[in-house]
Amino acid sequence: MRKSKKNLLMLAAAAALAVAAVPGFSQASEDMTEITSEETDAAIVSGEETELPVLTVEDVEVLTEADGEADVALYAEAADASASETEEDTAAAPGADVPTAAEVLAQMNVGWNLGNTFDAWGSPDVMGNETYWGNPKTTKEMIDAVRTQGFNTLRIPVTWAQSVGEAPDYTIDGEWLDRVAEVVDYAYDEGMFVIIDTHHEPDFWLVPQPENAEEIKAELVAIWAQLSERFADYDYHLLFEGMNEPRTKGSEKEWAGGTDEERAVVNELNQAFVDTVRAAGGNNATRSLIICPYGNSVTYNSIQQLEVPDDKYVMVSAHLYTPYYFTYEPEGQSINGWDGTLKKDIISNVDLLKRHFLSKDIPVIVTEFGAVNKTYKDADGNEVSNTEQVLKWLADYMEVMNRFGIKCIWWDNGNYSGDGEKFGIFDRKNCSWYSQEIADALIQCAQQE
Repeated sequence: MRKSKKNLLMLAAAAALAVAAVPGFSQASEDMTEITSEETDAAIVSGEETELPVLTVEDVEVLTEADGEADVALYAEAADASASETEEDTAAAPGADVPTAAEVLAQMNVGWNLGNTFDAWGSPDVMGNETYWGNPKTTKEMIDAVRTQGFNTLRIPVTWAQSVGEAPDYTIDGEWLDRVAEVVDYAYDEGMFVIIDTHHEPDFWLVPQPENAEEIKAELVAIWAQLSERFADYDYHLLFEGMNEPRTKGSEKEWAGGTDEERAVVNELNQAFVDTVRAAGGNNATRSLIICPYGNSVTYNSIQQLEVPDDKYVMVSAHLYTPYYFTYEPEGQSINGWDGTLKKDIISNVDLLKRHFLSKDIPVIVTEFGAVNKTYKDADGNEVSNTEQVLKWLADYMEVMNRFGIKCIWWDNGNYSGDGEKFGIFDRKNCSWYSQEIADALIQCAQQE
């Protein structure tokens, strides 16, 4: 039964009032010096802006031997248990146990982002946003091709700002919501896991500053109250991700974990999101929800100060384009080859996630990662593709993630050539793969034990 508009607004208001502000929470910098675990613990207590050291492979192997084996065993055991269950057994009887967030994560292999589509914005007509950034209209054939390749998880980034009405209702445009739901069903009806989020809202209204906190919270609550109602009957295969990279654009610490005050607001918004969904009825009481640190950044302060609700159906999201100079193409600083030396950067980031989340049985998902398609000159001066290097990086990257039960979702913005960030691996116009080798490697690496 659909709730009345009045009841919906009461639900949103109640959820907003129920949330109390909590203290707030960034990617290990390359010039970090060694610090002891005692110094780290002291920094946590004091709240100092202490940076985490970049660890070597040998360092992390020692740490893993000392206190990580139990964590790895725990997640491996969860994966084995989930694999032994059929989906029919999991959902057969009314009242059957719903998989926890860790168990849902264990059932995932690897994911693909439908990027630069529903998260696009700027069209004079909101319904034009889906194709406004150059990608074609999404079809079931596209999603089926992704599923057939072997991906069992689809993330659908959605920017809601241009489809939302005025305060205090913040009513989502019905046609836009219907279209998002249609694409959700393309994957959900085929048994895939589906994630929807609020994406480029920081370009509009989601600026996590204390002076804006109540207004921002009201809009976030209103959006998730409506989404929770619309998808209330969907089972655990549909996940909600409260925010994407919440941050103050253009600020000094935009990509460095933010300030104490900004991290506190992000914590408050995460809790408001969880409370709103949980109060919405249907399957939302046990739906897996994804919260994130400031900017989705993996830095010492953003991770250490992230407040995670005591809820077994909650997981934490990080974005790890690591190492940055390899995965992107910064002018004059691009690292084009991969010899494994910088694997330590991946390990140090994951060790931070392990210390603060995995070691406390809080599951982690990387909802965005990838490496751009680029060409460079080899030692002989020949222009060559970096695909072979990306495949070597991907094997190292996924080995680390698999070791700790972290599942990953490739960021695909549809761009394979031309200007801009070329993260595209799937040709949506032809339902084929720009880079079949990378698509194959993603599936193969995700299945490694």
